[in-house]
Amino acid sequence: MEIRRANLADLPAVYTCCTEAFKDYIPFIGQVPGPMLEDYGAALEKDFLFVAEEAGRLRGYLLIKDGDGDFMWMDVLAAHPKGTGAGRALMAFCEDFIRAQGKHQCRLYTHVTYQRTQEIYLRQGYQIYDRVQEYGFDRYYMRKDL
Repeated sequence: MEIRRANLADLPAVYTCCTEAFKDYIPFIGQVPGPMLEDYGAALEKDFLFVAEEAGRLRGYLLIKDGDGDFMWMDVLAAHPKGTGAGRALMAFCEDFIRAQGKHQCRLYTHVTYQRTQEIYLRQGYQIYDRVQEYGFDRYYMRKDL
């Protein structure tokens, strides 16, 4: 699997992947999930957007945003729901990227009802450090020292 910086030509596939990865959450939480509201075109300019490809097909993507201090945000990690291994590869890539930027902590947030997602992050060494109500979402904030 190849992970590389996204470009403008990748955006249709990024949005398709986003829809496939998060559409089932809409009835679960009663609203459109945050990643489906993201402006990925703007993210190309101001943040760090990466895609994971295998055999010429986009299998997932990762949006990293800089934090105020010694951390960065794994703002969105989306993988094809058929289990291609892109999620694990993108998570490892994210942590390596943050270290390469000289930062020492990765932070993320997830909806409190996403039990499966929380379990994945907890198994990878992330800890819940806050619960926040923002933009109409009930979120757990998680972090991992790198």
